[in-house]
Amino acid sequence: MKWNIKRHDVVLAVLAAVLAGLMVRHGLMLHRCAGGQTDEAAQLARQVEAAAQGRRIVLPTPARPGDIYARSRRSHVLLAGSRQTPSCFVDPKLIPHEDLGRVSAELAGALDLDPGWVYRELSLKKDRRFLWIARGISHQQAQAVRELHHRAAGIQYEWRRDYPNGPLAGTVLGYCRRDGQPGCGLELKAHNLLAPTDGRRVLLGDAWRRPIWTDRDASVRPRDGQTLCLSLDVVIQGYLQEAVAKAVRDYGARWGTGVVVNPWTGDVLAMCSSPEFDPNEYSTTRPENMLNRAIACPFEPGSVFKPVIAAAAVDRGLMNYETRIDCENGVYNAYKGGRISDHGQHYGLMSLAEILVKSSNIGMAKVGEKMGNRNLYKALHRWGFGEKTGIPLPGESGGIVRPAARWDGYSLRRVPFGQEIAASSLQLAMAFSAFANGGLLMKPRLIEQTTDAKGQVAKTFPPSVVRRVLSEGTARRTLDVLGEVVRTGTGKKSQLDRWESWGKTGTAQIPGPKGYIDDAYVGSFIGGAPLEHPAVVCLISIYWPDRSKGYYGGTVAAPAFKEVLEKTLTYLHVPPDRPTGTFAARGCE
Repeated sequence: MKWNIKRHDVVLAVLAAVLAGLMVRHGLMLHRCAGGQTDEAAQLARQVEAAAQGRRIVLPTPARPGDIYARSRRSHVLLAGSRQTPSCFVDPKLIPHEDLGRVSAELAGALDLDPGWVYRELSLKKDRRFLWIARGISHQQAQAVRELHHRAAGIQYEWRRDYPNGPLAGTVLGYCRRDGQPGCGLELKAHNLLAPTDGRRVLLGDAWRRPIWTDRDASVRPRDGQTLCLSLDVVIQGYLQEAVAKAVRDYGARWGTGVVVNPWTGDVLAMCSSPEFDPNEYSTTRPENMLNRAIACPFEPGSVFKPVIAAAAVDRGLMNYETRIDCENGVYNAYKGGRISDHGQHYGLMSLAEILVKSSNIGMAKVGEKMGNRNLYKALHRWGFGEKTGIPLPGESGGIVRPAARWDGYSLRRVPFGQEIAASSLQLAMAFSAFANGGLLMKPRLIEQTTDAKGQVAKTFPPSVVRRVLSEGTARRTLDVLGEVVRTGTGKKSQLDRWESWGKTGTAQIPGPKGYIDDAYVGSFIGGAPLEHPAVVCLISIYWPDRSKGYYGGTVAAPAFKEVLEKTLTYLHVPPDRPTGTFAARGCE
């Protein structure tokens, strides 16, 4: 804000200050001469101090919130920044009562506000010395206020949040409101790092409260917020969002999620929910579209869960991938465990590896019988199910793992093929990363480092291992079996053109209050590539697709997985390893 300072105002102010000093000195002399007339001197000092306070002007100095950057292959890209916008403030005590109506009408006209509302605000808060009347106004409106030349009104610039890439990673970022308060997402979780500390500028004014000089001792400099550098890659994020949105649209699904991670570091390279939302348009967005469903909405995983239990059984030495199991010709009436089927497939004696390739529910139920409920329950928690991953985002669900005391014969047979539990997309992606990296459960990393206002690194967040969940040998053997799932099993639509991929399909029923809902499924695919040394792991889950258009994970999710990985591996310059000649066979999911 610019002020018109005239020389005679300065002279008057200086004379006033000198006069005040003489009055204090005179009062002190009277006190000494009178020998105890302290009351008069103290009263005089209070009057002088009150006069000085009355001419003190305190203006907030907004500090800049920290930025949020994602990475690309060669640089960093701004996802959330801040720009200065003008706001109008008023000192109501400087408006004479008889001028209140006129000033209200003129300010309302300049700011396109209701004159009655402005009048009520100024009347009700007439004793304030600083009042925001309109924030985030246009530069044209700010100029119109300046041209009014009201000594009670001024323009102050504030920082406003801006998301230059619109909906890219919107459900991860969240948003900030116009008052600077976070609404959801990373903006909320990392607010203590991003939030600035505003300063204040204290000015000494003349009798008309026009500033003369700055009181530097009383002023406080603003402190900007820290900048976050994320593990997200904007290019891969774009690939993922586009593929998931297309799958949701093509199959008429309620929603979908996607996650891409680096299995060796735990870096979250991309994470999305569809429908998406643009943080710039938060005020007109439906609340459910702001939800990061990849961490907040666990679901029964179905067959994508089978490799976790199979690997756990092998690692405990209870069996190996060549162990043969009778799959009962497609129907199994388990003792105290109900009827289990392979959905029209009539499998007989198969190895554990074949059970995963063909996705036999009966085979996995018998793996559960071999492990027992106690070992199954311990395996789930060892792999992190039923617990939050610790990603720095609000609203994360730990999934659902019922207390061990509530497990029965049905649990024993159904947990191994992904029923009676619920897991988030991120939990499943981190579990499959353990197959890719030699058996380590990694903590997902979203923030790589923070920097201060001078660009200096304030804190780094190195990769973190939660625990070892498999031996290297078991992890490698499981990965080879999952490669066979893609080559000859249920995952043929996830085969890449230039790389050997691996993974698992899943088609899970959606439970309701009275059991499973008719024609309601989640179709998923989780896997990675290349097979020999995986560079990325990717999950795609499509929730409640229109059954008439397709609902199997191999149909609704595997093609999206293929699209994301082929683009991502090309972008990352990962050398191709795909051998020529493949053959696909059918199984159940």
